[in-house]
Amino acid sequence: MVGLELVPIGTILTLVTSQILKTAQAASDVLIGKESFKALSKHLFDIEPVLKELQLQELNDSQAARVALESLEADVKKANNLVEKYKNRGRFYLLIKCRSIVEEVEQVTRDIGKSLAALSIANTEVLSRISDQVNRLQDEMQRVEFEASQSQIQIVDKLNQGLREQKLDQAFANDMLEEIARAVGVPVEPSEISKELASIRKEKEEASEKKERAECVLLDQIIQLLSRADAARDYEEVERQYFERVKVIEKYDSREKYIPPLNSFHCSITGAVMEDPVSLCTGTTCERHAIEAWFYDGNRKDPETNDVLEDTTLRSNIPLRQSIEEWRELNYCLIIRSIRENLLSYSDLQESLTQMQALVRKNSINKDWISIGELTDIVISILGSSDDKEVKRKILITLKDAVEGNTRNKVSKLFLFLASVKPHTSLRICNL
Repeated sequence: MVGLELVPIGTILTLVTSQILKTAQAASDVLIGKESFKALSKHLFDIEPVLKELQLQELNDSQAARVALESLEADVKKANNLVEKYKNRGRFYLLIKCRSIVEEVEQVTRDIGKSLAALSIANTEVLSRISDQVNRLQDEMQRVEFEASQSQIQIVDKLNQGLREQKLDQAFANDMLEEIARAVGVPVEPSEISKELASIRKEKEEASEKKERAECVLLDQIIQLLSRADAARDYEEVERQYFERVKVIEKYDSREKYIPPLNSFHCSITGAVMEDPVSLCTGTTCERHAIEAWFYDGNRKDPETNDVLEDTTLRSNIPLRQSIEEWRELNYCLIIRSIRENLLSYSDLQESLTQMQALVRKNSINKDWISIGELTDIVISILGSSDDKEVKRKILITLKDAVEGNTRNKVSKLFLFLASVKPHTSLRICNL
């Protein structure tokens, strides 16, 4: 505090007391790492009676008392800055930083405890009436140990492991985004997710300006991963990707229903098309969970060549994973094309609706793609003209599957549909 020796010590004490109460109140309102911030808040509120006692008994105006009070004022200011630093940050970012936030709160709490101990020593006689209370409080504050919640730590550890293993597939991105959003109370809606990602991008820019390279790289990886999730994807980008795939399948015969996978898409252990391909030191590629189980069972040979593996490190095969994703998406578009032809010709309606349901279960991007491919419009028109109750029932179920968890379809299709059918039918949809 500038010019501390010129200010009456009673005035300094009053200002510090006011700052402590202000910081204590603000700390109780922080959302992420709230248990540690609440503990800090409680300790600060517990300091107030000590300072009140000093005011009532007139604390010693000694050099030691002034230095201790100045130290306490500086530490409380650090605590206040910490609260201000985190109380308005994006929730996704706060969860990602939960460990370091808790460590910062722990350190500032201990520092305040040390300053309180120094102030107590400088005013032993004045505080004699509440000495036990003061000693217990300053000792407790200097020994605090805070931890982030186990649920938050598990999410962060899963995220970091995925980044280390270069899991950039859409399924993992969807899973992580939903877990993070649920943990911090953010709806999995494109508008809300966009805000959270914008907040992380802002943090990345600040880290870049401060030359914090490791922080910058981590945040960039997180942005790239979460941006692949369906709820984070820009609708125009989803639409562009769909029509890119359509251009490719237009080269195939219109009777083509399926593009077979390349041999390289198959796991050397299971024989199935891979979801998360990883390469061994020998170049053999396997499904991650399959090769991990292979090693767990004690095998140390290449499952394809039978060569002994001197190195069992797994390396994510990102180019292959992207090729497999593209192959799957091309087949989704082929199915959509086939369904559209059948719906327009009123042939195999039940089978077409079953295929639509299967599409949205396989990959949530199809909730957008069946809309972009006009399937949703077509089934709505069939609903209005068909007399087949079973077909109508299946259409309602299919529409529910298509809009569930997808705000864009819910807004653009379901409300359009509700406005076009009879009220009792609308009610049945909402109750499905």
